[in-house]
Amino acid sequence: MYKRISYLICIVLLLSLTGSASAQLLAHYKFNETSGNIAVDSSIKGNDGIIEIIDEEAEGGDPNWIVDGIDGALGFDGNMDVNLPSENMGLRSDSGTVAFWMKMAEVTGGINTIWWGGDNTTGGGFGSENEMHIHVETAVGDIWIGGEICFHGQSDPNNFHLHSDPNKGDPAGNEPNNPILVNDNQWHHITCTWGNDDGNAKMYFNGRLLHQMARGTRSYPLSHMYLGQMANGSRTYHGLLDDVQIYGRALTVEEIQDVMAAGAALTLPASLPLPANNSGDIPRDTILSWTEGDTAVTHNVYFGTNFDDVNEATTTDTRGVLVSQNQSGLTFDPLGSNQADLLDYGQTHYWRIDEVEVDGVTINKGNIWKFTVANFIVVDDFESYNDLNPEEEGSNRIFNIWTDGWGTTTNGATVGYAEPDFENDEHFVETTTIHTGNQSMPYLYDNDMKYSEAVMSLESSARDWTRDDVNELSLWFIGAPGPVGSFVENPAGTYTMTAAGADIWGGADELHFAYKEVTGAVTIQARVDSLDNTDPYAKAGVMIRDTLEPGARNCSLLMTPEYGVRFQYRNIADDITDREFDPNVAVPYWVKLERTAGGLIRARYSPNGNDWTLLPLKQVSMTMPIYIGLAVTSHNTEEVCTAVLSNVTITGTGNTSAWTAQDIGITSNSAQPLYVALNDNVTVYYDDPNATQIKTWTQWNIPLQDFEVQGLNLSNVNKITLGVGTKGNMTTLGGTGSLFFDDIRLYRPPVE
Repeated sequence: MYKRISYLICIVLLLSLTGSASAQLLAHYKFNETSGNIAVDSSIKGNDGIIEIIDEEAEGGDPNWIVDGIDGALGFDGNMDVNLPSENMGLRSDSGTVAFWMKMAEVTGGINTIWWGGDNTTGGGFGSENEMHIHVETAVGDIWIGGEICFHGQSDPNNFHLHSDPNKGDPAGNEPNNPILVNDNQWHHITCTWGNDDGNAKMYFNGRLLHQMARGTRSYPLSHMYLGQMANGSRTYHGLLDDVQIYGRALTVEEIQDVMAAGAALTLPASLPLPANNSGDIPRDTILSWTEGDTAVTHNVYFGTNFDDVNEATTTDTRGVLVSQNQSGLTFDPLGSNQADLLDYGQTHYWRIDEVEVDGVTINKGNIWKFTVANFIVVDDFESYNDLNPEEEGSNRIFNIWTDGWGTTTNGATVGYAEPDFENDEHFVETTTIHTGNQSMPYLYDNDMKYSEAVMSLESSARDWTRDDVNELSLWFIGAPGPVGSFVENPAGTYTMTAAGADIWGGADELHFAYKEVTGAVTIQARVDSLDNTDPYAKAGVMIRDTLEPGARNCSLLMTPEYGVRFQYRNIADDITDREFDPNVAVPYWVKLERTAGGLIRARYSPNGNDWTLLPLKQVSMTMPIYIGLAVTSHNTEEVCTAVLSNVTITGTGNTSAWTAQDIGITSNSAQPLYVALNDNVTVYYDDPNATQIKTWTQWNIPLQDFEVQGLNLSNVNKITLGVGTKGNMTTLGGTGSLFFDDIRLYRPPVE
């Protein structure tokens, strides 16, 4: 293929393609078809992709099969995607590779998504932890305009943002020192890997490591996998793709160069282990599983507690760790049939899967994986709850296990989300804010003349809290800070606003908003006198909103501390936000929005209130009455941003009404104590009386003796209660808020 020849003559001369490189190919799309809407997977996995038209009424979208050099390619026109069978493919967040050739003449739109995998379907940025993607992003600055290749992911708290511009994402500023612009109408090979031995996510450009950043090892399946678009059909790709290869583990640089030089699909050993490599706190009854190599017929399983034994053992020198030979299945149960052989508490185990070829002689040695068994008993990890109706088999809704105050006037607690949008991946449980695993329990409290508590009854087999030498109850919780937004006029005509908030952007906003409710054609202008640099993208300025919901349609003209003025607009509720901007202006500056009754928006900015620059006109539909006013966001959830605005004028029917100010989209909690009660009445309170305002995951360890000294029989614990406020208090005004709970455990003494 011409694209390979132009870059890889020197590599081909240096490499000996022996075929011995090891990886796990999950899908290989050569794009050498000439017609049809099927992107054929040329591996043996059968993970064919379906080519879809995104907008049936828009132009384009037909499969554009390209004859380019020796093989073909697939052209994307912004109205077409390839829907990949993510559930069958089995790609996960703890280990993998996506590699492809790309060719772009220009960057159309702000972001061109090449590959997307994960739960986020709203276009709101990193709204979900289960999300990774590769895209081309436009960048406008003092020096350059073009398209840079980016690899983004989220596995909170270890999200990573790898850009070809060293000023973004990677603080190390690895070479090259200038951004790599890929919109040059040339073929480039891009490889992104995660789960590398050094723990880094890496991005390669034409076979050379470009950037890398550390990330966590949390394991979750990557769903909603697409080529050419985000999962919701936005941020589409315009250009050519070829030889897209997806692997179940991170390729080495040598393997990446092999792929580039020959287009060969690398195969052989087992991959995608469960438990994931380097996992901790694994249950004692865990069952091992893996994904087989493409040419494997049977599998040899090595399992033990000594690394050297597992690494060096063979079928002739078993070292006592060859626990299964020539098995056809892809799982292994260390317990076997002897329930006395439970894995030891706190013990680290090593395992290896060797793949046996059809001749019965050729054996492909696997990698060494390890995990550590938990040193605790799980009371509730919140992983088993689902969304099934009670009459369905296997139904296990969280509020059927944890009894809350729903429908009562005395108990203000509600667990789980009342009305999740299942089509948009919402659930009764929380799947984003979690401590470990994939789920946690949402807990809303209302202590206005009420107490709040949720109670779980324990099965008879789980009531003995003296077993296995446990001596401590542990749980994790996270709350939210108290409200910090404010709006003060002093002196007359000058307004000081404070705000928290992640951003005004994406599918939902977080800001403090001072507004008036108006109708008809409206205008608002103001001078942003000062703005704290809590983040280069902190924002303050003028805004018009359809509603006060976080995802409302809106338009705003906002100043930032370092990136000039930004004209932002969201045309569809809960959808993406677009923008125009000028990076070459700075606070203090004037901003103005004009909206006609028909929805046409004019945004202007000025250094003096007289000489105005007009940005491109936009149309944003809203329903009267609308909300017009001043907006501030910190763009930094750890700091409070202060902005001062003056010279504010508003026109429109209702413009003389009084100001109203409130937070939008920012979760805040009233200060309340937290308690745990066993068997209804034996209660222990958390040391901090303002526990609900703790905004990081916090472990609360309670010695079981603290309950025992109150008369509790630890051998018969039949109920556990999670409470907010003062237990039984229905006579005082408390407040409202929300928390998340996760990983309730009974710990044993530390392993020596």
